[in-house]
Amino acid sequence: MADFIYSKTSEQLLELLGHYTTVTLKNQKSITGYLYTIDPTSKHVVMYDNKDQRVSVVMNSSIQDLNIDSEDHIDLHIIDAALKYQNENRFTNEWLEKRRQDLIQHLEKHRIPIQYQLNEPVIHVLGCARVESPYAATSVVCDNALIRKRVRDIVLDFFNSSSNNGSSNGNSQ
Repeated sequence: MADFIYSKTSEQLLELLGHYTTVTLKNQKSITGYLYTIDPTSKHVVMYDNKDQRVSVVMNSSIQDLNIDSEDHIDLHIIDAALKYQNENRFTNEWLEKRRQDLIQHLEKHRIPIQYQLNEPVIHVLGCARVESPYAATSVVCDNALIRKRVRDIVLDFFNSSSNNGSSNGNSQ
């Protein structure tokens, strides 16, 4: 298995997405479905079973063999639609702007030094970090690891506390 995934380039792996796949596990059980994605870091395999309408995540360490059916293919948009991925995960401009404003208000309220411009989507924090759209903890960019972690923690705590307060719009008041 490792040879199969590690011998392929990213482009070659992308071409395999949507193909009917049989994964043989080390315990000799098999899992079948359409290949939805392969995590680029962990090499875990995500498959979609259209008969049962379910997703299976197969850990790389448990895979013995991976067989791709080059003839049986489904468009990934069909899987996205079945999983309601497109509708639920599409960011609207209004939602992004509201999220940006909520984060700016939170940072200003706690006197964290920030700089931003109305027409620029990036929020500059502490003089060297920046928070980019969609304004999540993973959207923090900074060369200094300590500051990057601090800003990520601030963003993560803010949006986690907002969602825990029952607010769907990210406002923590």
